[in-house]
Amino acid sequence: MNKAKTELFTVGLNNQEASEISRLGFTMGSMPIRYLGLPLMYRKLRLHNYRPLIEKIASNFNCWSARALSFAGRRQLLASVIYGSISFWTTAFILPKNCIKKVESLCSQFLWGGTETKRSIAKVAWKTVTLPKNEGGLGLETLVDGTKRFTSS
Repeated sequence: MNKAKTELFTVGLNNQEASEISRLGFTMGSMPIRYLGLPLMYRKLRLHNYRPLIEKIASNFNCWSARALSFAGRRQLLASVIYGSISFWTTAFILPKNCIKKVESLCSQFLWGGTETKRSIAKVAWKTVTLPKNEGGLGLETLVDGTKRFTSS
């Protein structure tokens, strides 16, 4: 193991035990940390801990809003890139309802207006957009109560 790249995290040890372990030459780490882009904590995550996910989605929308994307192009970006990021987070955490609402709001604004900052009137309710195509929706997945419900493409 590379001591310069490794941190040691101790849980449930008293100060004496932790100091004895620190003599191994590893840097002592402290929580919270980020691993593979996800926050790792010893307690349940709160809404502010999900800010990196929301900021990443918003930054993607900022980059894409400068391009003249068609409605179909915006739908495809939502289906592949944005929902890929959300799926990555949901493999490790159950997203709180407030986070889901914020992400869906950003996605709706981008889908209908081409940007997450410009307010535009939604032509169809988000619940309808997330229905399968054979039921009149666009086939986007929806997040309900922190669990994923995949819809057909």
